[in-house]
Amino acid sequence: MQLFNILREIRHLPKVRIELGNEAADESLFRSFSRRHPRFFIIRNKTIGVGLIDCRRFKSAEDYTASVNGKNSAAYFSRKAVRAGYRFDEIDAMNYSSAIHAIHQSATTRQGIPMTVAYKHEFKDYPRDHRNQYFGIFKENILVAYLWIVRSGEVVIMNRIMGHADHLKDGVMYLLVTAFVEQELNAGRTDQFIMYDTMFGATPGLRMFKERCGFVPTRVNWERRKV
Repeated sequence: MQLFNILREIRHLPKVRIELGNEAADESLFRSFSRRHPRFFIIRNKTIGVGLIDCRRFKSAEDYTASVNGKNSAAYFSRKAVRAGYRFDEIDAMNYSSAIHAIHQSATTRQGIPMTVAYKHEFKDYPRDHRNQYFGIFKENILVAYLWIVRSGEVVIMNRIMGHADHLKDGVMYLLVTAFVEQELNAGRTDQFIMYDTMFGATPGLRMFKERCGFVPTRVNWERRKV
């Protein structure tokens, strides 16, 4: 029955074409997104059920916020975090590598899944270029959550996103995502997509979080931008 429900959902997924950039790193992304899925060989890796926010749907940040508002919504929990004294800001990840490591070490599991080896050691080589940006949530000038995004053509990819376990109950992750999306729209970036991995592979709790933040499972045809 679960498989039947998934297949039925796939049939009704919205479809979009997204153009990646034309740099060497974009070629690597294209290969990664388009290769055969490691478990389901008949489909491509990041093409079915991709979690997307289509910024073209919104004329302003207020439009987006209204779309994720209501009882127990992303907007509700974001306001809760702001009232508790949390704030959103862009960061230089190199200056916060120790704080980011502390976030990684604050829990041994996430959504019931053990943390991978990649998160056990402090990472000190965050790329600094036009493709990579970093954002954080602060409480009393202490970084308690962070987001690493990668830009490629028409898509902004949420590469890494994580919060300190002691602060999750305050809604910091909702504030991190909604504040980032609002910032993008306020900057006039209304012709792009924001991607948060896939929806079908997420745990129920993570999928609910993505849906509350406005991510929609989508069927994507990836293309490379011509020079």
